[in-house]
Amino acid sequence: MTKVTVSLDPVVVDPVRQDVAEGKATSVSAWLNDAGRTRVEGEDLALVLAELFDDTGGPLSEQELVQGRQRLALAEQR
Repeated sequence: MTKVTVSLDPVVVDPVRQDVAEGKATSVSAWLNDAGRTRVEGEDLALVLAELFDDTGGPLSEQELVQGRQRLALAEQR
């Protein structure tokens, strides 16, 4: 882990602290780490989908969906 200092708007930090108080996260750091991971994984998914659409130029065929699922499974293993 790398320690960093962040500044958050109250509209963000208040719900985060509430989640910690309710046991939905072990700490503010853990909550932010999970949020960051979700964003990175979402960007990976968006990249894979964009590449598939670029390759096909349109709606995905069943074979392309299978290939996409395979690529996502590989990305999740990283």
